[in-house]
Amino acid sequence: MELLFEISKPGRSAVQVPASDVPTVNLGEAIGAKYLRGDLDLPEVAQIDLVRHYTNLSRRNFGVDLGFYPLGSCTMKYNPKIN
Repeated sequence: MELLFEISKPGRSAVQVPASDVPTVNLGEAIGAKYLRGDLDLPEVAQIDLVRHYTNLSRRNFGVDLGFYPLGSCTMKYNPKIN
């Protein structure tokens, strides 16, 4: 299974954040430039690719509603799925 960084393509975006009406603040002056870092290396992934990625991850997990779950001991309690 590929990582999100491996399926990332420049220019793709899952959401478009609207422009903010809040005035901008110079963070270098507000908290000090030594606490700032450069640009974050975040993946650029389309929303459908995100949905497919996390759906595939969820299929790899075993849930109590997906099949038989042997508890192994009479001292262990059954924990049903909530909600």
